[in-house]
Amino acid sequence: MVFQKIDSNYASELAEKNNQLMGQLESKKNELNKLLQIEVTHIKSELDVLGSQQSKFLDMKVTSILTLNQQHYLAVKEIKALTDITHMWIEEEALYFKFQIDERRNEGLSDYSVYRKMHQQRWQKFDTAANAAFNKYAECLALNMTILPKSLVSEEMQLVDLCKTLLSDASMNFSRAMNFSEYIMNPENCDSMEEEFMTELNNEHEKAIAHKQYIDQLSDDLFSKSQRSRVLIDSLLSHRSDG
Repeated sequence: MVFQKIDSNYASELAEKNNQLMGQLESKKNELNKLLQIEVTHIKSELDVLGSQQSKFLDMKVTSILTLNQQHYLAVKEIKALTDITHMWIEEEALYFKFQIDERRNEGLSDYSVYRKMHQQRWQKFDTAANAAFNKYAECLALNMTILPKSLVSEEMQLVDLCKTLLSDASMNFSRAMNFSEYIMNPENCDSMEEEFMTELNNEHEKAIAHKQYIDQLSDDLFSKSQRSRVLIDSLLSHRSDG
């Protein structure tokens, strides 16, 4: 009877300890589950933030491409207007003097100074507008260079250099041509011959034609450039969809 009582007490103690252990295990299990849920929630939150940041970055990249295209279009538009008017007035000047020199009979040449001053005043407005548009385009590229695809940056830098060269050449072209109109009128003041200045004016006319051809080509390429950008944007968006 004594042994039975001891066995009964021992069994009761074991059962109680077992219950305590089970309770502790259950408590730890619940605690671990809570920690795991918190960790999963934290990881999901980080992934959501990362996904949101990637989405915002992609949106910024697409917006930058579209904005750059717009600024390039406006720059080409204004540079074309400048180049067209430069070509037109230099051609007018060259034909003006050519006709008079070919048709005159020991008569002096008609004064071109009124036309020259008028053209110079009007030309300055075209030049200011073209340079302002170009500066916005170049600034847009500079500000977005780090976010744009490298291949696009390389292409745009070449276009910026070409536009800058066209602006510089157009300015020199117009200035030289207008000066030659004065030299042709008074060659004796410059220790040279009328024919020499006329040849120089014709050379400036040829340059103006070449400049016009360059900018016309850039203008014609605007649509294909837009198409290339569309393909690039579609590619970027498809990568986001795949992700």
